[in-house]
Amino acid sequence: VALNGIAVDPVVELKQGDHIAIIGNALADRMQHDGRLETLITARFPEHDLVFRNLAVTGDEVVTRHRSSNFGSPHDWLHRVEADVIFAFFGFNESFKDSAGLAGFKEDLTNFIVEAQAMNYGGDGAPRIVLISPIANERHRDRNFHVPSENNTNIELYTRAMSEVASEQGVGFVNLFEPSRELFAAAAGRNNSLTINGLHLGDEGNELLAPVVFEGLFGEPAPAGDFEELRSAIN
Repeated sequence: VALNGIAVDPVVELKQGDHIAIIGNALADRMQHDGRLETLITARFPEHDLVFRNLAVTGDEVVTRHRSSNFGSPHDWLHRVEADVIFAFFGFNESFKDSAGLAGFKEDLTNFIVEAQAMNYGGDGAPRIVLISPIANERHRDRNFHVPSENNTNIELYTRAMSEVASEQGVGFVNLFEPSRELFAAAAGRNNSLTINGLHLGDEGNELLAPVVFEGLFGEPAPAGDFEELRSAIN
């Protein structure tokens, strides 16, 4: 696939009947309220009969995931949803440990990948895993939402760490940090904000980010068209 004349390889291949599990933090958790990424993927691969299961919970980290007693482990739930593909959104909550937490984060992420790839959640072998980075923090037009400048410095460090782990472990990686900064800069030029508080995307933010995630996953532009009926069914 060539984008703007540059060859771009997809980071994941989807197969007919795949079950896609979405795990991670608030970025992934909040995406389930509008279904835009799932809509674009389904529109592009209508013959695949894909199944999506969003297991993300705001506050989740690779290791720390607060749940009720006897809820089941992350691996239990990936078995329950028969995950063939895993989109793993991590790095934002962990980034508050700044540079001191980088080594531990990379170790935790590596251990998760190794453990997951030893599993057979969907009955067809090891899952195909894609690590998806945090978005940047936005300077919100409402000055009551103050985001420290060091947040983005740390998020960038953790995005780079995710890229390194993905390369070392041979799994996919999608960088949302730089593209989201570009989206925020464009919105600021319109005197607009794409987040509700500088951290979490609103409806327009999710609508603009979904094609970016799609392109990062599949190495091609997101499908264009009116998919509102499909999105309504997905939601």
